[in-house]
Amino acid sequence: MNKNIFRAYDIRGHSETDLDQATIRRIGYVLGKRIRENHHESVYVGHDSRLSATKIQDALVSGFNAAGVRVLLLGLVPTPMVYYATKTGITPNGVMITGSHNPKDDNGLKMVINGDAVSGEELLTEFKNQTEVKHRERNFEEIDLFPLYQKEINDKFKLNKKLKIVLDAGNGAAGVIADAIFKSQGFETISINKEPDGNFPNHHPDPSKEKNLQELKNAVLDNKADIGFAFDGDGDRVGMITENGNSVLADHLIMILSKHYLQKKKGAIIFDVKCSSQLPALIEKYGGTAIMEKTGHFNIKKAIKEHDAILGGEMSGHIFINQGWYGFDDAIYTAVILAKIVSDVDQSVSSIVQEFPKTFSTPELNLNVDDESKFDMVEKFKDQMQFPDAELNTIDGIRISIGNSWGLMRASNTSPKLVFRFEAESKENLAVIKNLFESNLRDIFPELELDFN
Repeated sequence: MNKNIFRAYDIRGHSETDLDQATIRRIGYVLGKRIRENHHESVYVGHDSRLSATKIQDALVSGFNAAGVRVLLLGLVPTPMVYYATKTGITPNGVMITGSHNPKDDNGLKMVINGDAVSGEELLTEFKNQTEVKHRERNFEEIDLFPLYQKEINDKFKLNKKLKIVLDAGNGAAGVIADAIFKSQGFETISINKEPDGNFPNHHPDPSKEKNLQELKNAVLDNKADIGFAFDGDGDRVGMITENGNSVLADHLIMILSKHYLQKKKGAIIFDVKCSSQLPALIEKYGGTAIMEKTGHFNIKKAIKEHDAILGGEMSGHIFINQGWYGFDDAIYTAVILAKIVSDVDQSVSSIVQEFPKTFSTPELNLNVDDESKFDMVEKFKDQMQFPDAELNTIDGIRISIGNSWGLMRASNTSPKLVFRFEAESKENLAVIKNLFESNLRDIFPELELDFN
């Protein structure tokens, strides 16, 4: 058993070597016991388009059944549909089988028990104490919640101006519902990579990476579209493209949404440590309370609940609407709201973004490292780094601010990577803060290849 599959947010590992049938049955049984302890008897289960999904689902259902839990199968759906089920259905328990943005041969579980997100880490001890669970004949009921989900979204919004929108599902789970949702809203849609395919033949479904957006950019320009949206493999992260083919960073999406919601109601807005320093300034400008949190859907959801926040968001593209929605990360609902904002004003997407203060920043940058050592590397960097007169923030990794420039180093909780991001008010200062990090990295980790990708 690979204990590293039990991660800070969820369960994630290689579908064959880490997530074998016996392991998944045991996990299902442990989760099932929790469900029964909370005096519930059923759980929703959905899966994304990965090739290993149905095999994992079979073992998971068997484990739940062994614990005496009834399984309600949602089938191939985006992760938000599982979350929606736990908020509106007959039970507050749900598990989504997804590898999210990991390589195609990976898979995992995102879990909600009694209405709260469950991390992989907190299950590890229970899993270790659980003996092998024998296979049971599977007992389940198939459920279709899409009509209710679609109706609730349509009941909330009325289109003021028809837009032409390009949607890129990346051959992931969003392809099964996104086009129908936007068409039912009255938008003109062009869908690419709509068919679910776990081989992800066109590009990897991660909208936070610029290289994965090129096909969408071309489609927006070729079709003279007003806006483009890209979704990750399980439909809980969104990327946006302007009418002139430029990508909009996720912290700018949070700015657009913060301005929109704070003009209606004041409250807290949660954002992760990777977001621009301009974001809290904008939140406060419109009367909101800006709260920085650790990266990860698990942490953002927890903070939203604690502060009864209006919304939350991360640089990865997870956005959580808690005003008029249910506080979970739903890329399709978020995309509809963003499109509605654009349709309500006589402005292009690019002109809306240009209203925000200009900074120079990198996207999220990654260095591939050993999964076992990544957290120790961050701690070693903290201990040995040399940044005179810098302001330090250690809420998640280390965020170092020098004047109006800052850089971040943290360990990914989902993959064997170190994560970096840099921002400054000029290109020159951006190069300075980035070079300071690189020189410290070379001194502390001389064996590390500094190939940011």
